[in-house]
Amino acid sequence: MVFYFSGTGNSRFVAKRIAEAISQEAVDITTYTRTMDRPEFTDKGVYVFVCPSYMSAPARAMTDFVEWAGFPSGVKAYFIVTCAASMGITPRVTKEICEKRGLQYMGAAQIEMPQNYIALFTTKKVEENIDIIEKAENEIDRIAPLILNGEVLETKKIGSVEYSVTKWVRDVYYKDFMKTKKFKATDKCISCQKCVKICPLSNITMKDGKPSWGDKCTHCMACINQCPKDAIEYGKGSVGKPRYKGPESKN
Repeated sequence: MVFYFSGTGNSRFVAKRIAEAISQEAVDITTYTRTMDRPEFTDKGVYVFVCPSYMSAPARAMTDFVEWAGFPSGVKAYFIVTCAASMGITPRVTKEICEKRGLQYMGAAQIEMPQNYIALFTTKKVEENIDIIEKAENEIDRIAPLILNGEVLETKKIGSVEYSVTKWVRDVYYKDFMKTKKFKATDKCISCQKCVKICPLSNITMKDGKPSWGDKCTHCMACINQCPKDAIEYGKGSVGKPRYKGPESKN
C-alpha cells in the first residue's frame, strides 16, 4: 500500500505514480487524520509512505500516523518525501519510527517538487514548475522499480550534531511559528467552504460566512493555494504572490 499526506498535491502526485508503478493502492491518510480513527492494516506486503518535508523532516501528520496506526510487525517500509530543497534528517527520523513500531526500514528518498510554502517563499513560474515536475517524474521512474524489487533505498547517514540541531529547529518552528492567527479571508471570499472541505486536519470552520482557523494547523498550505478566488492570505507574507495549484494541472 502507498500512503500519502498532501496539502497542495505534490505528494499525492508522487504517491499515485509510485502506486501505479508497483500495482498498489494509493491511500490518502487524511481519511484518518480528519477523524483520528485508528486504522488496523493487515496486508503483509510493502508499505510506502509519501509526504512533504517540513523543516528538513517528514511532516508530522505522516510520522504521527505511522506511529499510531496498526501495521503488521516486520513489514517493509519505504519513505518518500517531497521537498523544494532537502529532506534533511528524514532518514534518521523514519528509521527510528520503524525501530519503534517493529517495521523493516527500507530507506528514504527525496523527490524535488515545486515550492508551495507561500507563507514564506514564492513559487516559481509555471514553466519552471513544469520542468521540476518532469524531472520528478524521471526520479519516480527510477525509485519505483527499486521498491517493486524489494531493494533498500540508499540514504545518507545523519550525524548526531545535524540531527540534534535540525530536530531542535523543527520542534521550535512547530511550537512557536506554525500558528494560524495570520490566516485570514479577504473580501474576495465567496463562502464556498472549499477550505473547510480540504483541510486535512479538520481545522477550519465557517463563522459569519468566512473561514476560521483552529489550533491544529500544520501549514500544509492547502487552503491558501487551493482557494478558487485567492481570497486567503497569511499575514503580509502571501500578499501578491501567485498560488501553487498542484502538479496535476502543471500550474
